[in-house]
Amino acid sequence: MASGIGYRGTNRCFPFWEDFQQCYFSSKQESRSDCVGARDDYLECLHHFKEIARVRTIQAVERENFAKAKNNGTEHKIISLASGGGTSS
Repeated sequence: MASGIGYRGTNRCFPFWEDFQQCYFSSKQESRSDCVGARDDYLECLHHFKEIARVRTIQAVERENFAKAKNNGTEHKIISLASGGGTSS
């Protein structure tokens, strides 16, 4: 990342990059292990690994609850996160 400023202004992850860069260059450890948290925050901002994993876990639980409700004869609606908040059954 060169400057963090592009055609449409500052990149949304640039503050995380600055935090990581500041930690990295001010670290007194050779391994820079004290900057792992800052690096993880920056990578999460870029790729959303943790967010995607959490959404998949929630969706799996919702599908499981729907299957249980269907087997019990009760009504349970799954809220779709992708379609703008609508429900599907």
